Amino acid sequence: MSALTPVGAVGRTAARFGVARDPGNLPIAKIGSSLTVNMLPKSKIPRTGRIEPAPKNPVVAAVQTMRMPYAKIFWPNSNGCASGLRFDDWFYQQNLSSEVAEAAPRLDDIELQLRNFRSLRESQHRIERSVAPVEERFSDIENDVRYLHPWVQQVKKENEEAAAWDAY
Repeated sequence: MSALTPVGAVGRTAARFGVARDPGNLPIAKIGSSLTVNMLPKSKIPRTGRIEPAPKNPVVAAVQTMRMPYAKIFWPNSNGCASGLRFDDWFYQQNLSSEVAEAAPRLDDIELQLRNFRSLRESQHRIERSVAPVEERFSDIENDVRYLHPWVQQVKKENEEAAAWDAY
């Protein structure tokens, strides 16, 4: 019997370890985050010897670099902070991004349950038109643990890699 739990039973536990399970319970190795020349036929190998994702649009890159300093100023006085959300709860919303919807189930089960609890509690505060107690607020972004950020970055890399493979 395998040490990995089946996908879907307790979140995507197997997916965190680089193994996906198909209906036949056969482990399928995922493609790593870096594309290598050994994965291509010799006729398709670029001169650089490596496939790189398409470069970012400079305007998008500039907006992304400006986003976090603005958020550090905005966050302590925002409704999300007053409702007891952590920064990643507010910044990465599952209904707005398919990448976040794919990354959230990869969290540990406890983290996912805490995220859902904070979301429900925030909804309750909005319904009651109240705010969370000061001790339940996560107002300092500098010391806040970005628990979802690494998973979203990994999903973005996987999507860029898949797009690079599809375009090649």
